[in-house]
Amino acid sequence: MRLILTVSLIALISTTSLAQSAGRRPKSTTYSASSEWQKVTLKQTTRLTANSSALPTQSVKERVAPASVPPSTTDGSDFRPAFTGDFSTNRNGWRAGNQGDYYYQIGLGRYSIRKRNASTQKTAFSAVELPGNINLNKADYFTIKVDVLADSGQVPTGGILFGVKDSLNYSAFTLNGKGEVSIMRIANGQTFSDYMPGDFFMPGVAVDKNRNRLIVRRKGDELHFYINEQEIRSSPYLFKMLPGNGIGLTSSGYWTSFQKLIVTLGM
Repeated sequence: MRLILTVSLIALISTTSLAQSAGRRPKSTTYSASSEWQKVTLKQTTRLTANSSALPTQSVKERVAPASVPPSTTDGSDFRPAFTGDFSTNRNGWRAGNQGDYYYQIGLGRYSIRKRNASTQKTAFSAVELPGNINLNKADYFTIKVDVLADSGQVPTGGILFGVKDSLNYSAFTLNGKGEVSIMRIANGQTFSDYMPGDFFMPGVAVDKNRNRLIVRRKGDELHFYINEQEIRSSPYLFKMLPGNGIGLTSSGYWTSFQKLIVTLGM
């Protein structure tokens, strides 16, 4: 009888242990590392759905920093059309050789004009048309620069022609041997002083011997005139429509040379 009770008790204990084992859920396992790492919890799973293995593409995109894109350099926003007279060659078609009372020569980075007839009352004139992408009448901002040179110890005599239509229609900014300047508008061969003075006057800024830089700059509705980066006393003048779109050089001295002619659009 005691043997039967003992066997029954052992069987009952075994059955209870098996039932508890079958109903027990797997426990979570936790791992930790140094402070630079995050705490990660791994859980066992007993079932996978059809989409459970897919990566969360949206969240991945959010975590990845976008690559920096340099600003575009092909939109033309910084492009400034320019015309240069380097005077190394005569690629722009300036007047050359013996022409009337003057001799015109290009080379070695200079455009030189020498008087052949000492008694002439005419001035030397040489002009070329600007390219189509440089329109002085349509540009709100443009700059024209040139260096004017003379014999040692002399103030250069000559200057810039702009808005040239032909030899009878243009505007000019020039120096004479006394260090005076002239700003004039020529129409049909006649000088008009309706808004430009026409006559020579003292500029109110220093004029050097041998070399001076003349600058004409349009800023909206105004024309500004400079000698060696200093604005002359009568400047600015009201901008009015120019008769043409040519650029030129002029001289009435015995010998005048020009360097570094440049026309640019924009500020």
